[in-house]
Amino acid sequence: MFGFLQGRSVFLSATAALLIVMSEPVRAWNDAGHMLVARIAWLRMTPEQRTQVSEVLKHHPHYESYLTDKCPPDVAREEWAFLRAATWSDYIRPPKTLDADKVATHERHKFHRGPWHYVNFPYRVGQAESALPAEALPNETNILREIETSQKVVQKLLKFDLGAVSGISHESNRAVRICWLFHLIGDLHQPMHAVALVDEKLFPDGDHGDQGGNLLAIRADAKAKPQRLHAYWDGILGYDSRFSSVCDLADLLSRDPTLAPDKLAELATHKRPRDWAAESYAAAKTHAYLDGKIPLVLYSEIEGKKGGEDQVPAVSTIEGATSRTLARRRMALAGNRLAETLKAALEH
Repeated sequence: MFGFLQGRSVFLSATAALLIVMSEPVRAWNDAGHMLVARIAWLRMTPEQRTQVSEVLKHHPHYESYLTDKCPPDVAREEWAFLRAATWSDYIRPPKTLDADKVATHERHKFHRGPWHYVNFPYRVGQAESALPAEALPNETNILREIETSQKVVQKLLKFDLGAVSGISHESNRAVRICWLFHLIGDLHQPMHAVALVDEKLFPDGDHGDQGGNLLAIRADAKAKPQRLHAYWDGILGYDSRFSSVCDLADLLSRDPTLAPDKLAELATHKRPRDWAAESYAAAKTHAYLDGKIPLVLYSEIEGKKGGEDQVPAVSTIEGATSRTLARRRMALAGNRLAETLKAALEH
């Protein structure tokens, strides 16, 4: 995968790593990626099904201020809101400088729920097993639990939602939860959102290892600047989130015969979110961590100028192409599964 693999390069700074743990939010796909997943779902739904989703979204507390804001003049508001629903969960992230007490009462940021975006199943360098471990690393909640809860809220099967913001109506919370479904189904298909590389020597003070690649450095190619391994996967299909660009890429993937629903065998055999996590875990092991052969370089050391950029592993041309092909498949799977999840939740 990488331009060089001369051993296992390790730079260790527990203090610096801890700072990153406390300050760096975990993301998955960028806005373009999440909108792509939503667009694929839109193409897989009937006009009646799209209308059902749109009617739910109209009760969202940020419907006017975000979901329909900046709607292109030639795009229907309902379609724009559908795509923006997938990015809302990142829009509400608070800045690192905002005090926790102010976040709790902020009109926008009070909806933020960091632990909902991921689940950390442990991976250790050199392990042969690619199957999903029985248990994830402990956390107050995780993406699998919140997808299930969001489904129940949208289906009106849950009377009391522990994750709801105080003071909003049931219909508004239902709209909030359907946005979480958009986003979390996309998140779960980003390989780095189901895994954490655990290494007691490298991460002695962290109980979530490398936090899905957020603490490790990589270069997209030999000439590129270092970035976080997680961020590399977030933007692997580009950063253009313009409506026309997202639609063009969604149309391209939808016309790809290898990504047609009947060619995506996982759609028929992997029905549960845990199955989707297992796919991401196996993909991360093979393609992100190179089955344990990736040189481990802490991003904090490079950021702090304590290590040379040339020591950061660079993705080879061949593996870069392979990873982009994998990412396109993950996007196609996510879009199809989002469509099916929305249909099932609203038909209940």
